[in-house]
Amino acid sequence: MRNDYFRDQTGATPKPIDLWEPIVIPKEEIDAEIERLASLPLPANGRRRSVFVHPRNQKSNGLAPGIDVALDVLKPGERTVPYRQNSTQVNFVIQGQGTSVVGGRRWDVNPYDVWNTPSMQPYWHQNNGSGLFVRLTYSNAALLDMMNWIRCVPKRAQFVEHDQRQKKCQGDQREFGLLKIILKRAKRAAVTRNAAPPACCLPTHLPLPGASLVG
Repeated sequence: MRNDYFRDQTGATPKPIDLWEPIVIPKEEIDAEIERLASLPLPANGRRRSVFVHPRNQKSNGLAPGIDVALDVLKPGERTVPYRQNSTQVNFVIQGQGTSVVGGRRWDVNPYDVWNTPSMQPYWHQNNGSGLFVRLTYSNAALLDMMNWIRCVPKRAQFVEHDQRQKKCQGDQREFGLLKIILKRAKRAAVTRNAAPPACCLPTHLPLPGASLVG
């Protein structure tokens, strides 16, 4: 009898944990990659990006099994296209100054500033300084990628979705009245606050020497 759906695990024992050895990425190599990215023309989405990948990683683009670390570079005056994605990010400036807009809130950021970008909050970044604007971005995108559940929505799709919500809201208001709309929005806001933390960009600084990474 053909069996295409089952894999016999009778008597199977768990595999031993295969821990990845730590690695150190020298500052000189990071600086060289920053220069390489800066030499490239600005892509359509405004993202000059490289990801740090552990040599043993064969499943995702992660520096650790479930952690994605990216290096982003913008030249003066450049900005990225607005995005939303279901991974949660922690952003860290290592060079230059710029502006980040997260969930409609604007932050002016400088070296060693740290802030979070909650899941599905629209965001974009701009270099408003005179030199390169360089950020490290840590996220759980590698984990979501392995789960086949990574989602990234660019600006156009975001605005289309926004217009659809606006039309639905107008239809609901005509049908159910203003009171039910207020209650519905209050309930949705409560669920959103519980599902994702608010965007935060307090003047937090990490006293890290240079820009070396330990994975």
